[in-house]
Amino acid sequence: MSPVRISVEPLVPSSERQVGRGALRVGLIADPVPLEAETPDLIEPIVGFRSWRILRDGPAQGELSSPNFPVSWSEPVLRAECRRFRSTEDLLREPHRAPEAACGCGICARHAPTTDFSKVDFRGVSGIVTVWGRIDVDSDGLRAEYARVEALGLYSRWTPHQTQAVSEVAGELGVDLVDLHELGVVARSYGEVLPASLLSDERPRSVRDRFAALFKSRVGE
Repeated sequence: MSPVRISVEPLVPSSERQVGRGALRVGLIADPVPLEAETPDLIEPIVGFRSWRILRDGPAQGELSSPNFPVSWSEPVLRAECRRFRSTEDLLREPHRAPEAACGCGICARHAPTTDFSKVDFRGVSGIVTVWGRIDVDSDGLRAEYARVEALGLYSRWTPHQTQAVSEVAGELGVDLVDLHELGVVARSYGEVLPASLLSDERPRSVRDRFAALFKSRVGE
């Protein structure tokens, strides 16, 4: 199965939508629709798992930052923009809405918790996001147009400094704090992971393909 692009939009018009947190029913559209199972008409908010670093200096000190791309999460909701300008050809291309399948842009999240990052990176923190808008999906994770931080995980073996830094970020963003090892269980209170019928089983075969996939995922974070 090839990777699937879906669009997830709130059923309530933006003019009638309340700002803030809470359950939100959304519609799901697959494009294209190579699904063997029937696609659900309505689903709960889509949850994913990702990691960040907490910036220790500079103008964005104390904020969450994507670990492999200089994007600060100063607000709980982030919209993806394509910033992949690595060549003259990139500058000449028409701007596009993120994520784009041929580009690799978008906000990355995984279908399962990413707890190891918090254990090995002294500035790292893992957590739960809900995503919507345009979404590219594969078997390991997704790239989304919009994402909202819902909860951050606390690791019991952190230094007091890191624990305090994560707690302060959670307070600034107005998100929950949970035990790192409970992320998978707690995520159910915010929504659901994508159904297996939408996940691709395609895998890169050659060394070059695996390297390209790794690079693509890192620049998209």
